[in-house]
Amino acid sequence: MTDRITALQLYTVREAAGRDMFGTLAQVAGMGYRAVEFAGYAGVGLRRLRSALDEIGLKAIASHVPLSHWTERADEVVEELHTLGCSYAVAPSLPDHVRMDEQGAWDVATVLNGCGERCRAGGLRFAYHNHAGEFVPAGKSSFWEVITQRTDPELVEFELDLYWAEYAGVDAAELLDRYAGRVPLVHVKDMADGAGRQDRPVGEGTLPWGRLLHAAAGAGTTGYIVEQDNAVDPLRDSATSLKNLEGMLQ
Repeated sequence: MTDRITALQLYTVREAAGRDMFGTLAQVAGMGYRAVEFAGYAGVGLRRLRSALDEIGLKAIASHVPLSHWTERADEVVEELHTLGCSYAVAPSLPDHVRMDEQGAWDVATVLNGCGERCRAGGLRFAYHNHAGEFVPAGKSSFWEVITQRTDPELVEFELDLYWAEYAGVDAAELLDRYAGRVPLVHVKDMADGAGRQDRPVGEGTLPWGRLLHAAAGAGTTGYIVEQDNAVDPLRDSATSLKNLEGMLQ
């Protein structure tokens, strides 16, 4: 993936996709998206899904794959992602049992390196997606800093969720500057003013998009993936995010 691409994380429209995956993909393409990121496949056969993507002109940039799948069925995962045409496998979150301390971060880094090695052997790239919890203190630094320091840059990249970093009180633009070259993908959604964890379409909230997008470009980010956890109107909000994001990127 060499050119900038905007995509939709299909978790945003999960209810619609669960009812009608093919119809939802057609609506996503109709908004102007040219790529998607999967978070499950709604029980649809992957060869049929790939055919549908090709027919309507969508690329699968990545798929979220729980870390447990790499120990339980790694070969199947690699085959699935190749069937869909994905460039990336992304670990979407930490398992519930992980200790959020320095030792836990070391353990996670070891697991991530193993996943990255398996992906490289299978012709895929591997990235880890953060939430807010990774920025808790761990030893003399933070959980996030430990896993970034103890993972091999040749094996493990990052899909930085700008919203969750900012929600945790971290300067996401500074993170992009610090980890330039390791953040090929970012998740983008906006933050409602004074509304706690409520998210908004990109450009409809309070995040400093000019600064964030400038930092992302400088960091070598090429994949800008729209996601909302709790969209008011998922399809409409996805269209709004794309329109606003494309305008700001230009």
